[in-house]
Amino acid sequence: MQAITTIVPVTRGDTRQIAALLAAVLALGLLLAACGDSNSDSDSDSTTSSTESSAVAAGDEGSTGSDNSGDEPKSQGSKPGGKSQKSGDSGGESKEPVATPLKVSGGGSEQFRFKGGDNSIQEYGDESDESELEEVAESVHGFYVARAEEDWSKACSYLAESMVSQLEALAGQSPELKDKGCPTVLKAFTRPLPASVRRETTVVDAGSFRQDDERGFLIYYDAEDKPYAIPLEAEDGAWKLTLLSATPLG
Repeated sequence: MQAITTIVPVTRGDTRQIAALLAAVLALGLLLAACGDSNSDSDSDSTTSSTESSAVAAGDEGSTGSDNSGDEPKSQGSKPGGKSQKSGDSGGESKEPVATPLKVSGGGSEQFRFKGGDNSIQEYGDESDESELEEVAESVHGFYVARAEEDWSKACSYLAESMVSQLEALAGQSPELKDKGCPTVLKAFTRPLPASVRRETTVVDAGSFRQDDERGFLIYYDAEDKPYAIPLEAEDGAWKLTLLSATPLG
């Protein structure tokens, strides 16, 4: 199997965050050997963060895989109060609602910095304004909601062409998949999870968007109030995800 490469928009050297982002994409290749086993039981006791372990399930947020300890405080204390925007349900197949409202608390990247830690993502580019933060947060949250509701076509609409191409390249190496399109591939590479778990995967409290030209990182808190970052790039007038899952910070 050929290794999958991805361009990560950070030029400050090899960091733990970058390694985690690359691992998230490379881990997708492991699914080829088991893509016909998508009906296997999921780990219902796993935590529900948007992490690299979710990429092994092609986007399902299962266990966090993060070594962030509970005693690592946010550098600026509690999150600033902010407005929330409610995402609409797309009428997925789940019998239980799985979408949570999007929160855009803002506050900038300073709150996500760790003293003595690797803050290359937190310091990447420049801080965007509030309107752009909301736009990017809506894209990320929209992807998580569409995936949780199993609306695969809509989920794919939030992905950058580079990510779609990688999924289709994986499908091309799997004779079990007749349809090589993004929706079919994303469905095949996503393991089923209980509605309660899928609902928690849609929790996004956006605090910062660090941007450099047409690339950037959304930094947000997940359902467990832990900080994560996910890369995006500008494409056709919209911000699209270049990975299926976020990486933990700290």
